[in-house]
Amino acid sequence: MRLDPGVNLSVNGHDLTKRQLEVVRAIYETGSQKGAAARLGISTPVLHRYLHQIETKAGTKLAETTPRGTVLNDDGEAVAREYLALLRRMDRRDKLVVGCTIVTEDLLLSALSSLNDPEAFDLIISDDARNMRDFNAKMMDLVVLDDPLYAFESEGTVWEPVAEDRLVHVERGRAYARFRFGAQRLGFRHLESNHVEYRVERLEHSLTTLLRSNLSFFVNESLVMKKGYALRSATDMELLRHQIIAMYWESEQRLHVLVRELTRRQSLG
Repeated sequence: MRLDPGVNLSVNGHDLTKRQLEVVRAIYETGSQKGAAARLGISTPVLHRYLHQIETKAGTKLAETTPRGTVLNDDGEAVAREYLALLRRMDRRDKLVVGCTIVTEDLLLSALSSLNDPEAFDLIISDDARNMRDFNAKMMDLVVLDDPLYAFESEGTVWEPVAEDRLVHVERGRAYARFRFGAQRLGFRHLESNHVEYRVERLEHSLTTLLRSNLSFFVNESLVMKKGYALRSATDMELLRHQIIAMYWESEQRLHVLVRELTRRQSLG
């Protein structure tokens, strides 16, 4: 006898099958119907029909058409994240998922390496916004945040400051680049509180590209030092000092151990 555990998800009282959920997942992870169709081994028109059937069954639109093609809307992304969370809960293998950014990567790796069983953790490195989406969907057990405002905006979670950092303010005029990582909102709030006029021209994903641009920007001091750059800040960096926050779900004792180690590692460093 063969027993296969299954997973289904109810949307507006209607159960979506695993195949239907895999369609939504593929669009979510590839970012397009074309990419999703290629992953699933079907044509784009067939996938489009599947999506229409899923939306009819769910009683709500899950995707929208943009200049980049058809992508999931907020409801579609919510379905995909919940499905991924269900899959992860079924296949945990007793591992905990922790997330950070390139700013806090060294701190978290150092803390994990000092634990008795670092293999008990899976590490995901992304940006705060994406990590918070996964954390809120319970796809992640602990996230180390560059931007402490995420902790203040969240409810029903446990968080602790584990380190501190400062922003370097490179000023090259009123036109700014917003870097993907770091406490960017704190930097721009500092400008606003001092009635400094500015405009954000673009989002930069690469530190190298950011440094080479002719735009003003904020970047974390720890990341600049790690990369070996010397930058002069136009603003006293003590005014841009902020906490690094560890946010986690309370029930798991191993997370408390990791948080303590994060705090200890920062004090040693």
